[in-house]
Amino acid sequence: MRFRILLWLSLGLPCLLLAQVKPKKTVQSRDSVILKPLGLEPQKIDTVEVKRNTVLKQQLLDRVRINLRSNPVLLNGNTFDVLNNIPSLQIDELGNLSFLGKMGVLVTVDGKQTHLNGIALISYLKSIPATSVANIDLMSIPPAKWSAEGYAGVIDIRTKRDVLKGLKGTVFLGGSKGQLWKYNNGMLIQYGTKKWTINSGFSIARSSNYFDVARERQLVAEDNEINTIAQHNQERNHALEMNARIGLEYRISKNSSIELNWNFLQSNYKELGVYQTSFSNAGDLFQSTSSWSNLRNPIHKNSANLHYDYAAENKKTTIQWDVDYLNYTSNRWQDLTTMIMQRAAHQRKDEQLLYSNNPFVVDLFGIKTDFQRKFEERFELEAGFQLSRSARSSRGYYKKGKTDQDLRDADALESAFRQVEYLEAIYTDFQIKLKQWEFKLGLRTEYSQFHNEINDVYAELGKRKQTLYLFPTLFGIYKINKENNKAIQIAYGRRIVRPNYQDLNPAIFFFDANTSYQGNAHLVPQLTDNMELKYVHGQRWNIGVTFLNHRDYISMIHQLNGKNYAQTYQNIEAVRSTAISLNVGQEIFKSLTLYGFGQIQYIHYKNTPDELNDLSIDRNLWSFQSNLMIQVKLPHKLTINWTNSYRTNVLYAQTVIKPLYQMHLAINKQFSNNLSLALTIRDLFHTNVIKREIVGDRFNIRSKTINDSQIVGLNFNYTFGLYQKQKAQKTSLETEVSRM
Repeated sequence: MRFRILLWLSLGLPCLLLAQVKPKKTVQSRDSVILKPLGLEPQKIDTVEVKRNTVLKQQLLDRVRINLRSNPVLLNGNTFDVLNNIPSLQIDELGNLSFLGKMGVLVTVDGKQTHLNGIALISYLKSIPATSVANIDLMSIPPAKWSAEGYAGVIDIRTKRDVLKGLKGTVFLGGSKGQLWKYNNGMLIQYGTKKWTINSGFSIARSSNYFDVARERQLVAEDNEINTIAQHNQERNHALEMNARIGLEYRISKNSSIELNWNFLQSNYKELGVYQTSFSNAGDLFQSTSSWSNLRNPIHKNSANLHYDYAAENKKTTIQWDVDYLNYTSNRWQDLTTMIMQRAAHQRKDEQLLYSNNPFVVDLFGIKTDFQRKFEERFELEAGFQLSRSARSSRGYYKKGKTDQDLRDADALESAFRQVEYLEAIYTDFQIKLKQWEFKLGLRTEYSQFHNEINDVYAELGKRKQTLYLFPTLFGIYKINKENNKAIQIAYGRRIVRPNYQDLNPAIFFFDANTSYQGNAHLVPQLTDNMELKYVHGQRWNIGVTFLNHRDYISMIHQLNGKNYAQTYQNIEAVRSTAISLNVGQEIFKSLTLYGFGQIQYIHYKNTPDELNDLSIDRNLWSFQSNLMIQVKLPHKLTINWTNSYRTNVLYAQTVIKPLYQMHLAINKQFSNNLSLALTIRDLFHTNVIKREIVGDRFNIRSKTINDSQIVGLNFNYTFGLYQKQKAQKTSLETEVSRM
């Protein structure tokens, strides 16, 4: 009942407010502020005209650009908080990120991949203050110059590229509390002279969470007898993370510059888990187990980037060149103790110890060049190439026994896996303007060759050693009226999802004695065709239709073998989805603005078993999701953001995730142009309870997961320094270092 009341309240209030909307002219006011034009250094001026209806989103030919200046709440806290306040995005503390309802989003910062996921990605986003972000580009279908990885699109976070003479710094402090404490504190320092600029940053963060999972598995035996396995899991984890980065830029001339950047990440992840399992047959309990897990996973990441930038005097020709290197290491240690109790004997029958060690090393090296030429106002050409080499290796060491003194090597579980991949890519983008029409055509070609070794023996996996893919893209816009505020847009792009190393790695990771995860070395890349048709009504609202066709879709699969439950990844032959989505940004009153996103989606999974894939599936589902954000501006520079999100059942291959509703609140106080304070409350009523139902061949699994999602946080930002703006020709293009 409480859930329904909250849902109807959150959906009904915006409808009542929309009914009051009346046509009105743009309201302007004159205030004394610090003006921060995009790409320019703030300048103190006496008066400036500020349009009250500054839009949150700007629709461009091939992307949606988020203007942080449109919402004071977006200018406070960190980049993670910013993404949480964009209606078409969903992100949580665990690193689950979806864009327009689709998972598998590629996150880049200044066009460069972070090569992070999960809580490591969240900690990195929290180390970037919102005040250092210029804008955020959302690309559901990226142009050809971007990596073809990730079928759900790209989120590119563009940081400010100030050219200063003097010292400028930003201090950010953030703390939050659910059941467990979290914090994120750091500082950014920038110092510039006529020719040199030094950028540096340092942050230290603690992330923590807990999971309370209730799971029931029902297995149907060949004689139709039902066996039930009931499980109750409790986990607590925390990670202490340190991020550091430093960049040195030298302006060779007013037309060219060279820059060297270094990033460092260190994380110490620790997790304690207790797993209670009971086994029953036809309703009679006959066995139970208790497992205790102690997991440690230290992570180190070092990355470096050398960047050269050139722009001709007339700015019609630009050239960029990048060299990148990344080294990533982790070492997962786990101590797992399991006690087995026989119901009939009422005593402990057996004790098992399993110790494991899984080191993992990644080395990436890449070179990329971009060229852009504007021939005249109507024509523009972009082209470039990329070369990269990646090497990934891991080993799995296991020891088993009844006591510490009896531990012996478990040779049957041990494995070694190594993968080396070479990637070569070239692309061209051609843009043309014809009166009310504008087109952008692109083609990206990627050639890769790889080899794999399992247990130090060469193996050709995925049936292919060398692959060649073509990724065409098309963007078109027709401007209906002369004011250019109404338009029809079309877009098409082909994307790829290559199985990552952990998806392929055959090493087994045990959650408990009866639950495990293992990679699948036979995975092949997933190819996706993405088509969009959209009507844009100014910056107020747009409505669109999308269609996705996936081949060899990579999905998590659940399998049961006796009492043991295993997770792995497999290719699904065909997955197709269609969606209708609506985006709204409307000023209701002078101090009240509504932003909204809604989507209806249909998805269908189909797979026919073969010799390497025994999965049989033919399932479909309609779903709906919405996200409404109400912004209220109060006196004394107070701003409130109230966000409500809801979705119905969602289908992921064998799994249906039940409906979910959440409410969030953010309050911002701007004390001055340099000082701000923000209060955030995530999952206000702790409704983020994940319920899943997994249906497979002769088994059914139901689970409920509760985690530390109800969080109250406080963020403080302060900018200081003595500096002045230098006049320098901006030469940077929107570049990226693609998948390495």
